[in-house]
Amino acid sequence: MQFDYKFMRSGGHVRIAISGKITSHECQGLIERVMCDPHLHPNSTALIDLRDATYEREAKAEVIDIATALETFHFLLKNNIAIVAMRSTLFYAEIFSAHVRAVTNVGIKVFVDIAAAEAFCMAPNNGA
Repeated sequence: MQFDYKFMRSGGHVRIAISGKITSHECQGLIERVMCDPHLHPNSTALIDLRDATYEREAKAEVIDIATALETFHFLLKNNIAIVAMRSTLFYAEIFSAHVRAVTNVGIKVFVDIAAAEAFCMAPNNGA
């Protein structure tokens, strides 16, 4: 399956559904597109749905590359990012979020339940 995404915006909330094989190159382009969107503002929250995405099993370096791309734009985000992953891809989502937490002030958390992820995004002061 080819990398694909759907970018939906509602008020201060962005939802990105990613499907197919995730690579750092394609995700870096997606991050740049989202962060350059004129409707994005510092109080925006984001939900990244990876339930239909796949990773290479030995892709830890790729995951770090994707997280590094987000570092470039972290100053644009003050609120939270929720990642929804399947149990089979949870490890890589956790690596990504741990790296982002270590180098930015972005509140980021990984979920397997989409309703819990949405609640995290909408809760006040949940990233700090």
